[in-house]
Amino acid sequence: MSQQAIENLTLDLEELKQLADGAKRSRVQQMLSIDIRKLETDLQHQKDLLAAKEKESSGEASSKPPAPVPGDVKRYRIELKEYAWDQSDKFIKIFVTVNEVQQVPEESVNVEFTASSFNLLVSNLNNKDYVFTVNHLLHEIDPAKSYRRVKSDMVAIYLAKVKPTKWGHMTLTAKRLQDMKDERMSKSSKDTEADPSGGLMKIMQQLYDSGDSETKRMINKAWHESQNKKSELQGAPAPFTE
Repeated sequence: MSQQAIENLTLDLEELKQLADGAKRSRVQQMLSIDIRKLETDLQHQKDLLAAKEKESSGEASSKPPAPVPGDVKRYRIELKEYAWDQSDKFIKIFVTVNEVQQVPEESVNVEFTASSFNLLVSNLNNKDYVFTVNHLLHEIDPAKSYRRVKSDMVAIYLAKVKPTKWGHMTLTAKRLQDMKDERMSKSSKDTEADPSGGLMKIMQQLYDSGDSETKRMINKAWHESQNKKSELQGAPAPFTE
């Protein structure tokens, strides 16, 4: 059974990696990266189980498990998501909360900079590795002049601007999303003027597509109520709902 699980996990992992290679959106890349690491952990666990089972069946298993050595301790990898940012004429300032980060050695807090991205890695903090990555920055930065500072429960990252341009967003992705929302709202407004009923339906559909489960439930309820009233006005019996 472990061998079958290994084969399935291997196939799943290969397909996820293919999806990750083709992903363009930063959030999608991060989500796929987390799923890939989970599958890699599950795959290794299944391999360990199979190896132990084969060893036991061959009579090689010892009565005592080998004592772990410090290098064998596995560390968890945690993707950081939340941050705050500010800017001056020369720098974009990013503040990432990492509890107790001041307790690790300075060399355990590293940031790799490129002209359009950066990656923060806090190594071996309470047996965990913390990662924070931002790709596709809105404007080009100067990696040589960018740096980081470790503060109490926080890492401050300073991205050196190539030009003293005011940034409206952190990334190109965020700007494109805002542009799409503005365009969608503008189009919805025009559609509403031309066809109030059709425009309202489109707005409700957009709210439904982007809403959480509670929002979707409320929209469904409003839709069914409006349909029931419409049926009553037309003389047709309202549909039965439980």
